[in-house]
Amino acid sequence: MPGAPTAAGPREESILVHGPDGFAVSALAVALARRTRRSFAWADCADPRTNGASALRSWVEDRSGRPTLEVVDASVLRPANLDRLMLRRLVAAEGVADETRLLNYLALPGLFQRLAARALSSDGRGVMYLANVDALAPELLTNTLETERLHQTLHEEGLTVIVSSRAAPSEALSRPFDRVLHVDVPGGVPWGAGWLTEEKGDGHGGDEQRVPLRTAWDRLGLDPSLLLLP
Repeated sequence: MPGAPTAAGPREESILVHGPDGFAVSALAVALARRTRRSFAWADCADPRTNGASALRSWVEDRSGRPTLEVVDASVLRPANLDRLMLRRLVAAEGVADETRLLNYLALPGLFQRLAARALSSDGRGVMYLANVDALAPELLTNTLETERLHQTLHEEGLTVIVSSRAAPSEALSRPFDRVLHVDVPGGVPWGAGWLTEEKGDGHGGDEQRVPLRTAWDRLGLDPSLLLLP
């Protein structure tokens, strides 16, 4: 079908999945992560005490192969406050080959550094998933996920970045992502009978991007067993 979502290439990329059905959004994000890696690192920004959050978190943990990292407070999402001049002198003294790459990594917020450390495999590649970013204060996104530098730094480290939101993303949040996928599940139907719109990506081109979720699932090369879940 012309314009339907297609499987991504081998390079690292950033994918934003959004829609009001939290389970459908998480299921798609997990399927995208498992397409690349059987295990991946992830963190949940939602309050675990909210209705259904505990069961959904357990579901994702079972399929990620890793427990979730807790977003305990806003500090883990703020960029590191570095004295770059001092660090450059230290790095130069240690003879590090790629000074700029190291400095950019050390400038990442603590949560992203921890996710990267968990996600990377022996081949130097990995997948990280940050769930429910709609639970974060907007100012926490401004200097993190809304910046090209953060995505570029993570890609240079060999990481594919997957983010989910239960609310429609702002233009500023969508901009740095390679793909933006909207999941729409009409009331009264199973989530697997929903629709997917590729709002940004390889096949983006207009209203024709809205396709049945099952069709998109096949075209994206995702695990069909994940569609059978309630």
